[in-house]
This record gives sequence, C-alpha cells and structure tokens, in this order.
Amino acid sequence: MSGFLLFALGFLCGVGLILATRRGRGRDLTGPPQTFSRPIAARPAVPVDIAIDDEGIRELIRQNRKIEAIKRLRDATGLGLKEAKDAVEALERTMMR
Repeated sequence: MSGFLLFALGFLCGVGLILATRRGRGRDLTGPPQTFSRPIAARPAVPVDIAIDDEGIRELIRQNRKIEAIKRLRDATGLGLKEAKDAVEALERTMMR
C-alpha cells in the first residue's frame, strides 16, 4: 500500500511540474526581456542667473574650489545638490570664455 502512495505522490508532482513549465511556452525566452518602464524626460537646464550676483561663488570657482561654491550656492538659494552642481558648472563654463 505504501508503494502505491509513493507512486501516486510522484505522479502528482510530475504532473505539477509539467503544468508549471507549460505556462511559459507562449513567451519568447531567446530575446531580451521586455521592459515596461517609461523613458525619463530630460531635466530643464538650471538658469545661471541665480549665481551671477554672488561674487563669492565666482571667486571660489576661480580658485578651483568648486565643492565650496556648490555648498555656498545651495545655502544661498535652497537648490538641490544636482541643480546647484549644474549651475556652478554652467557658470564655470561661461567664465572660461
């Protein structure tokens, strides 16, 4: 009797495995996986006008102390790190011309 139970249990496990593997047959697994994310929109450029009136930021850029210039701009304007970094780099490019 125990032999029959082992056979039935093995049979049911085999059927379960076959059914589980057949569910994925409709998908093409040879290509790249599908992505459902939307493309990220480009951020608008930060205007350089916000740092023009602060000569201290310009002086820090001239002294090649960009991190301190970013900190000072963030404290003065409340910008985020990325926005302040972009503004300081844009101001640096305009000063190099």
